Amino acid sequence: MSRQLTFSADGCAIRFKDEQFHYFCLPVGYDFSYTRYTIISAVKGRLTINIETFLMNDISITMSKTLNLKNLSLPQIEDFVLNLGAKKFHGRQLYKWIYQKRLSSFDDMTNMAKPFRAQLHECASINKLEPRSVIESRFGDAVKFGFALCESEHIAESVLLIDDNRRTACISSQLGCALGCTFCETGKLGFIRNLTQEEIIGQLIGINDYLISKGDKLITNIVFMGMGEALSNYDNFLSSLSIIMAEDGFNIGARRITVSTAGVIPSIERLIKEDLTIGLAISLNAWNNELRNSYMPINRKYPIEQLVEIAKKYHNKTGRRVTFEYVLITGVTDTPAAAAALHALLGGFPCKINLIPVNPAGNKEYNSPDERHVVRFSEELHRKGLAATIRRSRGQDISGACGQLTGSSINSYTGTRHAGPALLLSGTVQTRTVHIKTQIE
Repeated sequence: MSRQLTFSADGCAIRFKDEQFHYFCLPVGYDFSYTRYTIISAVKGRLTINIETFLMNDISITMSKTLNLKNLSLPQIEDFVLNLGAKKFHGRQLYKWIYQKRLSSFDDMTNMAKPFRAQLHECASINKLEPRSVIESRFGDAVKFGFALCESEHIAESVLLIDDNRRTACISSQLGCALGCTFCETGKLGFIRNLTQEEIIGQLIGINDYLISKGDKLITNIVFMGMGEALSNYDNFLSSLSIIMAEDGFNIGARRITVSTAGVIPSIERLIKEDLTIGLAISLNAWNNELRNSYMPINRKYPIEQLVEIAKKYHNKTGRRVTFEYVLITGVTDTPAAAAALHALLGGFPCKINLIPVNPAGNKEYNSPDERHVVRFSEELHRKGLAATIRRSRGQDISGACGQLTGSSINSYTGTRHAGPALLLSGTVQTRTVHIKTQIE
């Protein structure tokens, strides 16, 4: 079945958009040397699009003169500089300047000749995402960012979490989300579009700029747990991951990266084939299909039994225990019967359960249990032999905790910087210690 596509172009990329408003990013060279590129459709699977086909069909393209290098891989950047008559190693130099030094001007790349830098000015760009809002928690352990995107009226939100020596960036992969989990504010937007590689990586660059401005260390850990389902934006997620892990990029190892999913099983199967060892967190939130169906519509397509099986497969391939994220809702998911059912579902399987007291959302539909009930539930799981941790939500006071990111429109965003306390640069965030391991996120 063919689909009618419309598209627009800007300095970042050519974007193709179908009638259901799924966006795909196709990087192209200034001289159209990148004419074939594979894109992924959430609806129809893999499509191959040739720009020349559209040109021959007399569909006009208004093409920006400049190419945004942040939407290219290192091999593509190397090809790009070769096409300009430079040496291949200049591509790697550019890559380091962009991601390690976080530059936004070619003039500052002092190890490259001035004529080459002038040439880059004519045909390429390395602009940064603009932070429209930086809001610091009054507790000094979280900062929420609102980044203006390349082609959107919305803001992509991400959060910096500060815990002792860790600086964890919780980043977004989509604008909105199609999955409609009832306890998540992002889902209320519906799905607007995928974020591009530039927009995913741009959040990390912006957060590192903030940390350096505070005299702090750079990001040490990354979790794809912000807005959207990262594994439904698979190609841009994977290309961003290569930059994050590259020695000449952010140089952050797989053990310090986790991707969270509502359970998109085909994408998890693809991830298994990548031979990566990043952490996998599956948003479980229930012990049977009836309950999970009511919270997470995706369960009707990929039920709990399939999630447990794919988690076992991921563990067997990578050697890493999968984390099951489990939202605690008073009187529903925090009962003794729930603990027994979780043991029946996950007992004997080397996994972790991350207990998350539900965070306040706009509809106020769910109530969070008090700390006494949370600890009691975690201790019950521990007695049954399950490895459980309690996630102490940070950023609630700035609407930056789990399930609270909304991606407001630029027009409704305040654009103000809330003055919190001095950023916590050292020391430990204090929590109540119980006899099981307790984790702050």
